[in-house]
Order: sequence, then structure tokens, then C-alpha cells
Amino acid sequence: MGVTGATAWAQSKETPLRIGVYDSRAIAVAYGNSTEFRKSLEGVTADYKKAKEAKDDKRVKKIETQMKAKQRRAHEQGFSTGSVAPIMAKIKDSLPAVAKKAGVDVIVSKWEVNYQSPGIKVVDVTDDLVAQFHVSAKGLEWVKGIKAHEPVPIEQITDDMD
Repeated sequence: MGVTGATAWAQSKETPLRIGVYDSRAIAVAYGNSTEFRKSLEGVTADYKKAKEAKDDKRVKKIETQMKAKQRRAHEQGFSTGSVAPIMAKIKDSLPAVAKKAGVDVIVSKWEVNYQSPGIKVVDVTDDLVAQFHVSAKGLEWVKGIKAHEPVPIEQITDDMD
């Protein structure tokens, strides 16, 4: 059921449709501070080191280009409203439990809700989703900090933001 279909469904029910929303920047920061993310970098780091030692400049350049693109995407996700769909896919099996705990019917990025009818109840599930990444206390501080600020317009994201 799409969101417009969900609106019609909500209006025809006695209980309003409950939509769980999350701050995608918090999800990106949480994932970027997770053990899973650090492990994902190990293979790339090893490949890069091997290419450097072999003086394989073509391979080094290719890895650098790929990593620069990944860093740009991380900036779009962590500072702006870039999609975190690939990150959310990593916790897809826990989404039904998060939804049940929050009593919501749908979970969506809060930046992607363009309209909601007055009869829909919105519930922030950001913290429950962040918890799925088992982030350190320091990482949780960064998540809290990012949530306290408005997103940077995606057009203003640069490669050197940190």
C-alpha cells in the first residue's frame, strides 16, 4: 500500500494510521560509527595497501575514486537528507519489532514525508533504529548533535566536510 493509499485507509479506520519517522542523518552517523561499518572498510584498506605496495597506480586511483564517492555519499547522508536506504536494508529484519514497539504501521525518513493528513499520527522512531547499530557512547553523542541541527541543503555538500 502506498502512502496515498495509506491515507485513505487511515481515514476509513477508527484508529488513525501511525507513521514512524526517523532522521536519516542519525542513521548514517550511527552506521558510520558501527563495528559493521569499520569491518566493511578492512577489505578496501587491505586492497588499497596491496595496490600501493605493488605500485599498481591504476588500481590505487580506482580505489581512491571509489572511496571519494563513498565519502561524498556519507556526507550527503550524515549532514543532509541523502537516502539511507542501503543502510536501512542492513537492519530490515529488525524493522517489524521496531514498528511493533512504537505502534506504527509504516517507517519512513522524516525528510521524505511531503504531506500528511491531519488524521495521521507521526511517531519518531529514530532512537530505536539507531540502537540497532550498537553504537558507542561517543557515536551516540554525535547522533544527538546531528539531530539538534537542520540538515545542510544537499547542494551545499562538499567532499571536505567533517
